[in-house]
Amino acid sequence: MAVSKLIQQEPDLSLVGAFASAAEMLQALESVPAEMIILELSDQAGCGFDSIRDIRLRHPKIRILVLSSRLELQYAERALQGGANGFVSKSEGLEEILVAIRKVASGETYCSLALSSQLALKYLGAGPAEADSPLEGLSNREFQVLRLIGSGQSTREIAESLGISVKTVETYINHLKEKLGVHSGVALTRKAIQWTERGIFQ
Repeated sequence: MAVSKLIQQEPDLSLVGAFASAAEMLQALESVPAEMIILELSDQAGCGFDSIRDIRLRHPKIRILVLSSRLELQYAERALQGGANGFVSKSEGLEEILVAIRKVASGETYCSLALSSQLALKYLGAGPAEADSPLEGLSNREFQVLRLIGSGQSTREIAESLGISVKTVETYINHLKEKLGVHSGVALTRKAIQWTERGIFQ
């Protein structure tokens, strides 16, 4: 990962380990001291929002910076509500990622200016209609399944990505249809694609 190399080049930062999964990282933290974790959100099993909760429960003093390829408000909000101390998108560039790392490491909270403005508007009651979005009623796993549907994955592919059974994915899909007010898998897929590609859920 480019961020790992970036950290190693900075004299005031030290990389104590890089891990392929949250499970490996949690196991390593039992014996390897760390002050901060950079957690890259992905659609693979064990690398989602629940990982933030697991880290926070086991290591409450460790600072958490979430690195994501997604920039939408819903992703940053869920990460911060889950216990992360900062959220930065890969699209921000390496220099801004370094700013985020140093801020979180020093005890501050980091969120990009654009996302901070959106969050402020939302909680002041001046934000867009998205503030009342039905997406807010989804669990983290339902949110993740919706994202994978929108990216074009089949039920079986979603099960493989998340490390769960096809039957469990089907249960989540039924929950999504109920919560989002759609009556068929086709309608759910259409809405999921619209949201994934355009950031709009109607």
